[in-house]
Amino acid sequence: NHAASVRAQAIAARSRARTTQELYQFSRKLAAIGTLDDLLWATAYQVAAMLKVRVVLLLPEGESIAVRAGYPPEDTLDEADLAAARWTWQHDRPAGRGADTLPGARRLFLPLRTARGPVAVMGIESDRPGPLFSPEHRRLLDALADQAAVSIERVQLAEAVDRARLEAETERLRAALLTSISHDLRTPLAAILGAASSLESYRELLDEPARADLLRTILEEAERLSRFVANLLDMTRLEAKALRPKQEPADLGEVAGSALARAGKILARHRVEVEIEPGLPLVPLDVALFEQALFNVLDNAAKYAPAGGTVRLRAWAEAGEVRLAVSDEGPGIAPSALAHVFDKFYRAADGDGRPPGTGLGLAIARGFVEAMGGRLMAANRTDRRGAVFTFALPVGPA
Repeated sequence: NHAASVRAQAIAARSRARTTQELYQFSRKLAAIGTLDDLLWATAYQVAAMLKVRVVLLLPEGESIAVRAGYPPEDTLDEADLAAARWTWQHDRPAGRGADTLPGARRLFLPLRTARGPVAVMGIESDRPGPLFSPEHRRLLDALADQAAVSIERVQLAEAVDRARLEAETERLRAALLTSISHDLRTPLAAILGAASSLESYRELLDEPARADLLRTILEEAERLSRFVANLLDMTRLEAKALRPKQEPADLGEVAGSALARAGKILARHRVEVEIEPGLPLVPLDVALFEQALFNVLDNAAKYAPAGGTVRLRAWAEAGEVRLAVSDEGPGIAPSALAHVFDKFYRAADGDGRPPGTGLGLAIARGFVEAMGGRLMAANRTDRRGAVFTFALPVGPA
């Protein structure tokens, strides 16, 4: 009996090792792929092969979503499945077979998402009765989906950078981009690779706190890397004039609350004060764009303000506008820098004192706000040391 147990454990360990190896090979394969179609096909094939299911991948197309790859090859869905896929894309949640929403569909649809949101939808189908996946297979699917989502975003970023290259300032943008990538993207990558390598090589020698610390490093640096990549992608959209805000009347207090929740981790070392004037009128906003703009300004405050300092967010109505100011207790903005804080790739301070980042966050924030008909201004506080960034948003129609 003991021998049978040992044998079963050995078989399970070999299976886990084989799965880990296949995930690693898949990761390497994705890293080498340069076109979206090849990437989608490789993803569909890998998921189908490892989980013994049929797979379709859908990407946004205009106002809807369309099949872009499948294994076995598949290019059409029936109406029930298409409705479930659309719902998944719009709500960033699973739908279809075995899910709470539209369970009558043949397939289960799952969002492929990165830190900035959904990038595609995956549909899974199998002739097996009952649940599609065991918990172990679901974890494997999540790992495959995460790798695919990051790679799709990477390829889309590369395509967007190619389009932006046709814009004016190509040489300056490219030189600054290369500088930024060589330093700001390699730094978190080096930390991730170092921590992952330690976990792989010395896992048995590390105690639980050490393993947790390495995993936390991987997660934090991956999130930082994701923010850098997101900023590069947003900048290319602005450069290529590809931004079309969808503005609807919004409650600025609610949007500010969402941005603060997202920024919770980066503001963890600061005190946060919020003062929203009661009864503010609604303002026409593209909520996702404005939330990102405010997040970038809060991220900037967190970088330059000392730990333990207060970051204050205040909103009020003035002269037909709603204004929102983010003030910090940092060193303030040098007079020579005031004219440049919204320039692409500009960062205050040089050398070791320079905070990490691509120098794009504030440029993107201003670009987003101006695309919505508003303004974003930078100044120094008059009551004490520190900077204040003020959003001015018209109350009338966009």
